[in-house]
Order: sequence, then C-alpha cells, then structure tokens
Amino acid sequence: MKKNLILPLIALAGFFASCDDNTDELGYSLTNPTDRMVIDYGTFSVKSETVKLDNIISRSSIGHLGKIKDPETGSYITCNFMGQLHIMEDYEFPPLDSLVLSNGEIIADSCKLQVFYSTYAGGSTASMKCRFQEFAKPLSESETYNVDFKPTIANGFLRKDGLTKSTTYSLIDYSISESSQWSSNRHFDICLNDEYTDKDGKKYNNYGTYIMRKYYELGGSEYFKNSYNFIHNVCPGFYIENTGGIGSIANITYTELDVYIRIKSGNTERIETLVFGGTEEVLQKTNITQDQEIIDQMKDEGDHTYLKTPAGLYTQITLPVDSVFEGHEKDTLNTANIFISRENNTQETNSYTFPIPQEVMILPADSVENFFTNEKVIDNRSSYTTSYKEATNGYTFSNISSMMRTMKDAKTKYITEHEGTTDAQYEEKFPKWNKAIIIPVSISSISDSYGNTKITRVTHDMSISSTKLVGGKDNPDAIKMSCIYSKFQK
Repeated sequence: MKKNLILPLIALAGFFASCDDNTDELGYSLTNPTDRMVIDYGTFSVKSETVKLDNIISRSSIGHLGKIKDPETGSYITCNFMGQLHIMEDYEFPPLDSLVLSNGEIIADSCKLQVFYSTYAGGSTASMKCRFQEFAKPLSESETYNVDFKPTIANGFLRKDGLTKSTTYSLIDYSISESSQWSSNRHFDICLNDEYTDKDGKKYNNYGTYIMRKYYELGGSEYFKNSYNFIHNVCPGFYIENTGGIGSIANITYTELDVYIRIKSGNTERIETLVFGGTEEVLQKTNITQDQEIIDQMKDEGDHTYLKTPAGLYTQITLPVDSVFEGHEKDTLNTANIFISRENNTQETNSYTFPIPQEVMILPADSVENFFTNEKVIDNRSSYTTSYKEATNGYTFSNISSMMRTMKDAKTKYITEHEGTTDAQYEEKFPKWNKAIIIPVSISSISDSYGNTKITRVTHDMSISSTKLVGGKDNPDAIKMSCIYSKFQK
C-alpha cells in the first residue's frame, strides 16, 4: 500500500498565502487547536473473475421475443414471452340492450392481440414467426420463476386443446409511412378470429365472442371486477413462442387484447373496442434458451471478465478488505473508489453488436439471491448502482466504503465470538465473505413534485447486452481501488 500524510484543505494554500504571510498553522485553523486532522490514502489491487448465475429471476417489466445469433460467440439466443391481461377495477361493458346481436346471440366482430415493442436487438427486416398459446391456469403470484421456466402442457400451464394461433411478422413494416415505422406504438398483431372452444367444451365464432359472453352470462360481471378475478376465471394468460426466423429480438413493453363489438344508437350502428392491457400490474415474463456450453467456456476465460445478459455472466471482484483496514483499525474510511474499464472487442464496428449494459449494480456475492427474491432496492450501504460512461469507457463506483466496513465488521465479530478461529478458518467457512458481484440491472423509479427521485424496483436486466471488462484471473493487478482515510491526531 502507498501511503502519504497530507494536511487537509491544502488546496486552499494559495488563497491563505495571499491573505497572510504566516502559514505555520495552515490546516489546523478550522479545527480545535488541540486536534489535528490527518488524511491518509492508499491504492490496492482488486482481483476479478467471470461468474455465471443460473437462478436468474424473470421479473422485468420488459419482455422479449425472437431469436438472434450472438456475433461474439456464434451461439443463438431464443426468447419467448409470457403475459397476462390487466383490467380496470369494476370494468363495465356496454348495456346488453345496446349490443347489435346476430340471430339473437351476442357476438364480437373480431378480436386481436397487439404486441407492442419499444426497441429491438438485431435487424428490423427479418421475417419472424411465433405461436400464441392459451394458458390452462395462471402463473402464481407467490412463486418465483426463473428465466429457464417454460410453460408446457406437461406441467399443466398450457391447455392441451386450447387456443393456438401462429403468425409471421417483421419489426419494421415498410408498407406504412416512415413516421409510423418509428412511432412509439410499434407493434404486430395476432388475430384471434378463428373458432374458439373453451375449457368446458362450448364453442364460439372467435375469442372475442367468448370474452363477451363470459361477461353477460349470469353473474359473469364479477369476473371482470378486477385483474385477479379476470385472470382466474376468464383469461389466465398466454405464451408467445418463437417458432421460426432468426435475426431480431423485440423488447416488448406491453400487450393489448382488443375486442371489437357493434353498438346500436337509434337507427345507426358503430364499432366500439373493449381493451384489456398487459401492463406492469400483471405478470409479464420471458423464457430464455441459449447454448450453455459456450457460456461455460466464456466464464472460464482468464484475461478479462464479462457482463453479458441475458446469459447470466457477471463480474465478481474480491475486495481487499483486510489490506484496506490493516493499520487503519481506528481510522475512518471515507471513500473506497473502484473504476473498471471496458475492453473494446473486435466486433465493435459490427452494426449488430450487442449494446453495452448501461446500469449496473454491485452488492455482496452472498446476498444476490436474497436481494432479487425479496425484491429489495438499492440502499447505498450494501448495494450501489452506477452507469456506463462513454467518456471514460467504463464503470465507476465512487464510494463502497460502507460495504467494505460491513464485511470487515462481520469477520471481526465472528472471530471474536468464536475464540480460536483463525483468519484462514473463517475464510474457508465463508468463502464469499469479501466478494462482490457486478450485475446489469433495470431500474424503475418515481419522482415527486419537488424533483426528488425514488427507486421503486430493481430487476435483472433481461435485455440483450454484452461487454468485456479489463481484469480476469490472469490479470490480478488490472483493477485498482483507491481509498481515503481520516483521523484526529491529538
């Protein structure tokens, strides 16, 4: 460790010198004459390695659909989307006597599911194919689903003879105006106008007619009082699976089921739309498959580390906790700063190169599962976030001193309470005691009327992103931590 004692406020030396030729007491005049503030600093090496997490929770508000080839590895990533539909509280359909009936029966003109997406990975013109399938039962609100969870007929989530509809799409429709192509409402449709048979064997001319008749049957309006009733009695959810095409993955923001009905008003008729939206209020999840053999090979590369989503490759660092506090047991650790630089890869100019993770979080390695399972948020004591900065081409965690102190205190407390325990024994029992993991995340927040922002949700970043970082098992000195300490010297 490099050490140097300096006087505080030394940067103001020029100012004081211009006001008074006597600088003998510079640095002490702002503190008690009997106390002297001493500042110390040190620089330490931080080891790093790539780790793979298998239990990645699918909880992002953004879903993903499609298939793409990773230009970095040559492997394929496939994303399939699961969704539910939200309904407003006490949602009401038009009065029955206002409907235009067909031979005395309630019918819908047509019905479709619109899949809206914000951005995408890959190309915009690739011809893709997907299959819509109806759920047999809802996903449980109390269960945690990882990204490898796939609903099937065998596990009871998909109806054996349920609604199935295949469609083709591309993310940019060049048959419409350019402004519409790039609007915020970009979407593709899955038409649900074929004959539909419900779980009780009743037949309807389309899925929209099924929705309508469920509402107007005796007591049916109770099924539409809220999202829970609707999901458990009418529409438990759906699965959209990629079945063909390679070249794009859409980032799905929400889905919308539109049921078109005819309303009479005097001697005229008009079309109205019943809308059911798939939003954050209900579950939206992504099932992801990829070549695990290639992912494992990347994990073992030693001359750099990875941040790669949704592959689950993250960077783990070993914090030099003992070295940082050695000789400073009674000092205050004011700051502990880490900068980790990106390593530009050979695919940097490829137009289909995966984007760089923008928001990342650092937290103790032994608390990762607990953090995401219990839906915790950043507290800037045991977890911190930072953003990628293009100017520095890397990520800076400006002060993780609280995390460092917590790790040190936990070790000291355990050894004190378990007399005879050595450092080596403690580290063997708790191998992750001084390790932290850097993970790309998606952050949701709200702002109050005063402009203050509060983080409300932190989830695994499920989008397509990838970058290499300097370091790795073969480069133990590539990453540095800089620390600043302070103490009063009597």
